[in-house]
Amino acid sequence: MKINKDVSNGKISGLKPLCARINFLSGITYDQIKKKLDENNYLRNGVNELFEILNEREYITILVSGNILPILKYYQELLKIDMIFGSEPNMNKDTIINITESNFKGLDFKYEACLKALDKFKNCKKKIYGIGDSAVDIKFLSLADVKFAIDPKGGIEYHVDHVIKEIGDYLE
Repeated sequence: MKINKDVSNGKISGLKPLCARINFLSGITYDQIKKKLDENNYLRNGVNELFEILNEREYITILVSGNILPILKYYQELLKIDMIFGSEPNMNKDTIINITESNFKGLDFKYEACLKALDKFKNCKKKIYGIGDSAVDIKFLSLADVKFAIDPKGGIEYHVDHVIKEIGDYLE
């Protein structure tokens, strides 16, 4: 979808394009989302293995995304992610109604979510690793000690320590 590409490449910004992408899912239930993702979870090669390693080594994993919480919940269960932060659409029980700009706490919602997570784990003495893929991730990655860009878009590769084209290639 063109809107996804333009956002990822930093050509358009703000919450309106994000709301437009999410509102395509109006009327969809969590069970429908889960069924579709069970057919094809759309994860990049190596993601399952990466999270197996992170979980084995007892890393705290936090997923911060512009995606909606019903979808992130699926990935949280699949990959055993500790915390998720995402877009919170208006729901009628488990059915997505819509999302508006007022559902967001601001343009920096990813950054603010990371601050909240870091505060929760402030006594943890481990390094913080951050992973992003587009220009909209640059601000929250500034909080990480070690920054990664996976399949980078929109210039994020100039703001990270490591660039990864394929996760599976990097796990060796």
